[in-house]
Amino acid sequence: MNNTATVYSSAWYGDEELTLNFPTGWEVEVLGPQDAPALSDTQIEQAFAEPIGTPRISELAKGKKSAAIVVDDLSRPTPAAKVIPMLLRELATAGVPKSEIRFVVGGGSHRPLTDEEVAKKIGADIAAEYEATSHDFMSGDLRALGNLSNGMPIYLNRVIADADFKICLGGIYPHGSVGFGGGAKLVVPGIAGFATMFYFHTFSPGRGHAVIERKGSEPDHRDFAEEVAGVLGLDVIVNTVLNSRREICGLFVGDFVQAHRKGAHFALDTYGTEIPEASRKETDLVVLNCYPLDSDPIQTGKALWATRYFEKAYKMALNPASDGICYHGLFEEIDFARFLQQRAERAQSELPPAQLGTQDQLHVWSEHFLVDDFYKKHPGDLLFRDLDQLIALFAERLPSPAKVAVLPSAGIQVLAPEK
Repeated sequence: MNNTATVYSSAWYGDEELTLNFPTGWEVEVLGPQDAPALSDTQIEQAFAEPIGTPRISELAKGKKSAAIVVDDLSRPTPAAKVIPMLLRELATAGVPKSEIRFVVGGGSHRPLTDEEVAKKIGADIAAEYEATSHDFMSGDLRALGNLSNGMPIYLNRVIADADFKICLGGIYPHGSVGFGGGAKLVVPGIAGFATMFYFHTFSPGRGHAVIERKGSEPDHRDFAEEVAGVLGLDVIVNTVLNSRREICGLFVGDFVQAHRKGAHFALDTYGTEIPEASRKETDLVVLNCYPLDSDPIQTGKALWATRYFEKAYKMALNPASDGICYHGLFEEIDFARFLQQRAERAQSELPPAQLGTQDQLHVWSEHFLVDDFYKKHPGDLLFRDLDQLIALFAERLPSPAKVAVLPSAGIQVLAPEK
């Protein structure tokens, strides 16, 4: 009987293996996604050669005098540097001047990336040769592009709006607001101004976690994001699907609706996870590994989808939160500079003594999630620094031998669709 499980941890900060050691005699079951093998370079190049719903980028961009590429930030695990060289070759073949190609980190109201972090995302060589900036959602340097029919004002990043050719390079991951990330989500909220973002989040419904097509007749977040992308004139997307080892296992290039939908269906299959009926009824402890969405503390919630399927289990989440900065400017209504100033002026609380809670509480192991930020974001839940100590506390509480279910990449896993 296996009493250990090894998972990946710390996306962008080592992508290291983490071994969980449970008491002897405990039964540990790993409930992984369907998964898929990594694409070869040849397969990645093939995705560029056979775009979905558009001509090839090298054809589509002919005659364009400038290009702008939106990439997601480190809160998303997309290994953009892996595909950017192929994308740049397409633009070079089209004749777009290298000096007129720019990158923008479309993090919505997340914090700006440092130069070192930009190099991680797009590659050190690319960062050294091309202009790369982080979108500032509170900037006055935005382009006003009118309003949607529902009244949403459209203010977008100037660098992207002014470019002749516009590309969004991101990843397709389950998301409660737009079903799956990727596609037009890198436009809204990715490069949107505060007014656009506020209207978007306040006056339209979400699509639902891992829901690909809208249900019902009322337009939702995905619809409005795509409508804004159409106003912007988004030319093409390059969207990845990752496997449980943060490798690219699917690449979808082309029209920002057609390519995204095809990628989302592939993602739903790839991330799909079966939870046997016996596991639902008998599991004593469910362990949710937030990888590969485990660099940003705020992303912890994306791993909690599975908790409702376990009838009597205690809940434990693993999120090193390597970034250590719990900032979402839209919801906190504060720019990043003032956020840092306020944090520097505030003394941080000490971690309370370690003790277990109830089955309804979430027990989170994290090396870098600050105490005050954690309890503000997760009131009623419990934070732990020592993983072995947390497991030992469960050993004192749970029946022996206990049954443990581990979701190794819970941040992107979804319940497998019915066949």
